[in-house]
Amino acid sequence: MAADAGAVSDFVSLAIVFGASALALAGGLWGLSEHQNNLTLRRTLRAATAKARVLISARDAWLAAGREALIVWSMDNSESKSFGSGAQLMEACLTGPDAPQLSAALDGLAAQGIPFTMTCRTSDGRTLALRGRPAGGHLTVFLGPEGRDSAHGRDFRGALDAMPVPAWIRGKDLALTFVNRAFLAASGQNEDAALAANLAFDRSERDLAATAHGNNETVEAKRFATLSGQRRALAFTLNPLADGSIAGAALDVTGVAEAEARLQAHIEAHADSLDRVSTAVAIYGPDRKLTFFNRAYVRLWGLPEAWLKTHPSYGDVLDRLRELRRLPEQPDFRAWKQQRTKLFEHRDHHPEERWHLPSGQTLRVMAQPHPFGGLIFLFEDMSDQMRLESSYNTLIKVQKATLDTLQEGVAVFGPDGRLKLHNAAFARIWRLEPGELAGEPHLKRIAEICATRFGDDGAWNVVMESVTAAAPDRSREWGDVERSDGSIISLSIAPLPDGATLASFADVTDRFRIESALRERNDALEASDKLKSEFVKRMSYELRTPLNSIMGFAEMLRAGTAGALNDRQTEYADDIVTSANALRDLVNDVLDLSEIEAGAMQLNLERLDLYLFLFGMAERAREWATKIGLTLELDCEAEGGQFVADGRRLRQVVFNLISNAFKYTPRGGTVTLGGAIHDEHVRIFVDDTGPGVSPEIMPLAFERFSAKGGGGTRAGAGLGLALVHRFIELHDGWVELESHPEQGTRVTCHLPRSLARNQQPPPEDRQARA
Repeated sequence: MAADAGAVSDFVSLAIVFGASALALAGGLWGLSEHQNNLTLRRTLRAATAKARVLISARDAWLAAGREALIVWSMDNSESKSFGSGAQLMEACLTGPDAPQLSAALDGLAAQGIPFTMTCRTSDGRTLALRGRPAGGHLTVFLGPEGRDSAHGRDFRGALDAMPVPAWIRGKDLALTFVNRAFLAASGQNEDAALAANLAFDRSERDLAATAHGNNETVEAKRFATLSGQRRALAFTLNPLADGSIAGAALDVTGVAEAEARLQAHIEAHADSLDRVSTAVAIYGPDRKLTFFNRAYVRLWGLPEAWLKTHPSYGDVLDRLRELRRLPEQPDFRAWKQQRTKLFEHRDHHPEERWHLPSGQTLRVMAQPHPFGGLIFLFEDMSDQMRLESSYNTLIKVQKATLDTLQEGVAVFGPDGRLKLHNAAFARIWRLEPGELAGEPHLKRIAEICATRFGDDGAWNVVMESVTAAAPDRSREWGDVERSDGSIISLSIAPLPDGATLASFADVTDRFRIESALRERNDALEASDKLKSEFVKRMSYELRTPLNSIMGFAEMLRAGTAGALNDRQTEYADDIVTSANALRDLVNDVLDLSEIEAGAMQLNLERLDLYLFLFGMAERAREWATKIGLTLELDCEAEGGQFVADGRRLRQVVFNLISNAFKYTPRGGTVTLGGAIHDEHVRIFVDDTGPGVSPEIMPLAFERFSAKGGGGTRAGAGLGLALVHRFIELHDGWVELESHPEQGTRVTCHLPRSLARNQQPPPEDRQARA
């Protein structure tokens, strides 16, 4: 009976420890529930906390139901708690005749954890039974009257039956000797069946009980078991009792386990997201050790990832970075390091910093407190931004200096009509004083000042209309106005992308006078050229109109518009179309020659890539060569270089040379198109394996209408090489003809790489077109 009562009393101590552990677990989980944006976790943890509170209430009820008093100390004697007048009974024993023995037993329990069982007489003559032992990190002493009976055990068994969590007792042989109602409800068995089957919620529970019995210490573990058809997470607590039996309890922590799993998933997702950002992130815990870093942090500092995973302290990281010269230069590094370390002590004040590293990088450094303690450091590389700011400031200064060197007056008015920018020429042209331009004066004010000095010439009205117009109506305007002082001012207005308006003023009085004189002389020159222009115009009209009719009707006949044609009629129609196309090309050649000789043709210069240009021409002519049984080869390096020319006219040149070579090269022959650039000299050639050109024809080869047939071929109109010669001369080049009878002919066009003419230079970014 005494052993049974002792076992029950020991189980009460287990309940105290178990309740304290559950309370600590719930409190810790409640702290985690404060994590931002995790409402589901909060609800789960609140439920776990409520269950723990119920358990604590039940614990107090169990202790109150017992016949023994209890007093509990922490291991360091910093706090104690008394149940059932335990403190008063202990004081009575310490003042009784057995106080020395009790003091020695208490010292052994506190110093070495030695359990004891003894009887002790109080100062008022009572005899009490005392049992002391360590439990759950505390020291417990039970005090009760000597000679307890089995009713006490029954009282404690009734209290255990009232517990809302499964509880049981196993004997020394690990067989079940007691189960409470919560155990039976969870297992779905009655008491006899459970005891007979030696039931366990998990196979390893008996192993845990054996470990607790063998080591004579409390064993705690979490296992998964199936209760009432559902898989649940259980926290097992196995506690050895004084009589050698093992008391056990199982707390359902499924909600807590799920909450921990969701929290861990959230933490892992958060870490994965931080790994993807370009900002370097480092998280230090309350112990100032590195707990997290992302990939950007490794790239920024160049620290070994394996070393970072050892969780170095903040000070160690600073020392390592100093060795690598990756920190800002400091006159007193030790003081600076101490100042940085103090950031962990002041969680509310973390000003943003900028670090200028010896490598030339500029970092923006931010620190903020972590919800679980410690600090989060963010490092953003601002080097590119700083360079952009510096470039922008430089550009602004260059812009201002450039504007001040212009002879044209420039003024920029914002959308509000105020003067945002101007140069010195603007003030000089309108004779405005510095005080009149200070403080961003409004456009109307400037217009009034100018009208007072020069009269209302209309120029400022145009500017005001452009500045105040709605966005769809804003357009570029320009014109010349004559002021009252006789000066002629050229006005140009351009809307800017930001809504501002740029107005430029140029004093063109001298230019206007010169232009007037030149205009009169040009009128006389134009009159002399008018007759030639009229002839070219009439020639174009008279030749092209009937030619277009012939081509149109021939196409209609060939298409069967006037009725189906037989094979011979179709052949005749094809010949008409072919001849009409040849005649059209001939007319175009004549007109081009006339335009060149009249001096009316202008070159449209562009930048061409030699290889792409020749490759494109070869690709277009290759099918034609195949049809007539010839081989066309390209002789040009892929990195031939670029040059400046009129792409359209140069294509005509190459096409005429290829056509001429095809015409005079017998079937099975080879035509080579090639080119090269040497220094400032461009060479393009067409080489064939035809019969060659006789010596008497060569001097006249580039004259108009000088073509002669050869090798059984019919001669053309003699305009192809003439056009080649004229177009190359327009490019400041010359044409070379090399030929030997029965050895073929080579025509080489020599061009300057860039033209020394009064032409607008081509844009640098214009791509060569094949």
